[in-house]
Amino acid sequence: MGVVRSSLTELLGILSDAVSPERVRFDDGSEPLASQPTDAPVTVHTVAMNRVGRSRREGPLLDLELKVAVECHGPTQLDNMEKLLLAVEHHNQYSVVSSGEFQPDEYDAGIRQGLGFLVRIPVGIRFEEPSDPPAAKPLVATTTVSRRIHGRLVDVHNKGIPDAYIRAHSSATAVVSDPTGHFEVLASADDLQHFVVAVRGTEREVPANTSSLPVIIRWE
Repeated sequence: MGVVRSSLTELLGILSDAVSPERVRFDDGSEPLASQPTDAPVTVHTVAMNRVGRSRREGPLLDLELKVAVECHGPTQLDNMEKLLLAVEHHNQYSVVSSGEFQPDEYDAGIRQGLGFLVRIPVGIRFEEPSDPPAAKPLVATTTVSRRIHGRLVDVHNKGIPDAYIRAHSSATAVVSDPTGHFEVLASADDLQHFVVAVRGTEREVPANTSSLPVIIRWE
């Protein structure tokens, strides 16, 4: 099983446990077999897979993000939505696309019917950097766990700092804090993270424990 498929299967297991004994069906777009039922209270299908960047955590790592749609149908859809959203919230390697983050028409294109939401699945693919020409060596890939960390950058008075550059050492992707100091960045699964933070041209490295989210980073 491929790395991306393995990450998707892990999420499907979490969703299935959340609504058990009701069924979760993964729709890959192919015609189902005659013996396979097509109706299910919960349907999951992929929406997009994007390259987030590259990072180096004990070797080079390609960071990807798989986006899937989770749809609820039938008379129990409200109860199932509640259970599924709580299940995703309890596993902080995933994040739900909030209402202010949708691209134009992204919700309508992702949620085909009923109620639903979009989930980001971070995927890390470790590989060997070739020392010879790329065609001389095959790519060797293994999986590692990554997650999205959300938090807030504040000053000594606990006031949010906007427009600050923030990057976790475990990721190659940087973000900029919003007008209230909030941010969301991709990082490794380690609880202790080291962040590179730049405020008005001054850059520092700030460690923070991310076992409990949202994380608060203090600029002093």
